[in-house]
Amino acid sequence: MQRRGKTAAGSQRWYCVNCKQSGVRKRQDNRTRTRLSLFVNWLTGTVSITKIAERYKVSERTVNRWFEPYWQSPAKTKIQDPVRVLVLDGTSVVSRVCMMLIAGDADRSKPVAWIAVDRESYGSWMPFLAKMNGRGIRPEVVVCDGQRGLLKAISTVWPKAMVQRCLIHVIRQASLWLTQNPKTVAGQELLVLVRLLKTIRTRRQKRKWIRAFKYWYRRHRDFLKERSYGSGKHWWYTHRKLRGVRSLLANAIPDLFRFVSDPTIPRTSNHVEGGLNSRIKELFHSHRGISLRKKVVLASWYLRSRQR
Repeated sequence: MQRRGKTAAGSQRWYCVNCKQSGVRKRQDNRTRTRLSLFVNWLTGTVSITKIAERYKVSERTVNRWFEPYWQSPAKTKIQDPVRVLVLDGTSVVSRVCMMLIAGDADRSKPVAWIAVDRESYGSWMPFLAKMNGRGIRPEVVVCDGQRGLLKAISTVWPKAMVQRCLIHVIRQASLWLTQNPKTVAGQELLVLVRLLKTIRTRRQKRKWIRAFKYWYRRHRDFLKERSYGSGKHWWYTHRKLRGVRSLLANAIPDLFRFVSDPTIPRTSNHVEGGLNSRIKELFHSHRGISLRKKVVLASWYLRSRQR
């Protein structure tokens, strides 16, 4: 075989002196690997199909035909090393239709596993955590937003794991219920306490905040018990949103300050929510118009690329 120049695409052309024919040696594994790399780069980066077509001197239709096999199934996660601090969060793929549950390694800032489900509930979190447990992932600490079904699943699969409630989720939910300008004195005072949560770093600050919260509750206990009456014997608590914030904080306190004793524990789930979820939303916008199935594939390939 003799070298006889290159093709228009830049591949080496070979010539056989015996049969007087020329051709290009093709390796199916290299071609598959190259096209997969192009697909992932196009899907998760900024390169366009037009640029890829110009580079390889083919039409855009040909490039789309190359990519079609990779749209058929989501990317699979690879087995991870043991994880000490696991961050769990969910992001919406299509509102009220599909959710992507994501687990991230806080120490390495990498995704560990993911799965597409109909909605975020105990029934969806439980098999997801059980599958990770079967792969040997048994974290010491789990950081999450405190969704009820998720907490139940964690206690079932990893009963010895500590839970750190995401501080930002608690502050965000409490601020939403209180609003930025509460009309009552109790609401105004509680909003100040909620905003102080961001400043807590030491045990002394933690104890001071808990004392202030308990003192606030003692002062406004009777106010929170006020009722409004409708027709007949029907009644409801007048300040339901304020009571909801009180319950939110009281239930979160046992798992809200784990990071004070161990600074290596993150206070928030931003390793997943900010580092992964936000980028997935950006990619959905860049590839707007694709179907639900392709959105799931897009998210999975992005997460798979972040595991490298």
